[in-house]
Amino acid sequence: MSWASWKKRLGLEGHVSSARFVMPTLALELEPGFVVGARLDGGARRIRRVGLRELEVGALVPSPNKPNIAKEDAVRSTISGVAALLGNGGGRLGLLIPDVAVRVAVLQFETLPEARREAESLVCWRMREFLPFPPEEARLSFQVLVKQPGLVEVLGLAVRSAVLGEYETVLEAIDGGPALVLPTSMALLPLLPEDGGGHLLLHLSPGALTAVVVELNRVRYWRTRVLEGMAGEENLDEAAREAGRVLATCQDQLGVQVQNVWFCARPPARTEMRDALAKTLGRELLALPGDSAETRALDGDEREVFQLFGMPFAGLMANRNEPR
Repeated sequence: MSWASWKKRLGLEGHVSSARFVMPTLALELEPGFVVGARLDGGARRIRRVGLRELEVGALVPSPNKPNIAKEDAVRSTISGVAALLGNGGGRLGLLIPDVAVRVAVLQFETLPEARREAESLVCWRMREFLPFPPEEARLSFQVLVKQPGLVEVLGLAVRSAVLGEYETVLEAIDGGPALVLPTSMALLPLLPEDGGGHLLLHLSPGALTAVVVELNRVRYWRTRVLEGMAGEENLDEAAREAGRVLATCQDQLGVQVQNVWFCARPPARTEMRDALAKTLGRELLALPGDSAETRALDGDEREVFQLFGMPFAGLMANRNEPR
């Protein structure tokens, strides 16, 4: 799936935004348990450096409506350690935050006002049913996916201002703050095939499973489910049941025939988890494809980090031909 077909990017730098995608030169991802970063060279189509540091347990606790940064000093220190691994250099900063901290919804309207402010107000009003906080506290971004007589479909993203402010605060010392902010799973979408079939992406991150269904380069369904930890049979069964529910919902209610199931787990999932998901879905789990040419500049250790944690950066690089 290419973001080239999306006329505007999904960023969260303002109260309401629909600006163009901006290719970052430095990208950081914050998740419970780790911080990973990459230095990107869009012109040369290369990922120049990759760095990873473990994050103290309990330092980052993702939530859509509660404080996320529980141990600010630990998070700042870990970010600084990753930045040091990536080397000096200015430029645009891209920030990937946990899916749990972001509310994403596919909204349908009969019509959408042509006037931008009126359209923004209507989208914000509709997003309120998905928000566990007042809509006036949201930083909202939206993208029109479908526009035809009698149907306008919009993909909306919202983060509570106070929550996003926490992430911005721990990044104050790096390149003046982020120019691009996305939930991590959004960065994976450009790696999906651009054919007309239905595709289910399952992204397993620490404490959460995000399921996204894409058809005809169009997001049809998005759901993030919080999981209780990342070990044990109960968690395994919970993830498998959730994936099964998503597949049934999309095929039975949305009429989307899912051809392929793509699976990305960071840290890598146990074999038992993969087997349980495949058995429940009755499908082979496919690995997201990356462009090996993009990682030629990495040494052996960095290439291993990229293989285990770096797929979101490969997704960002897939947008290298976007207007800047």
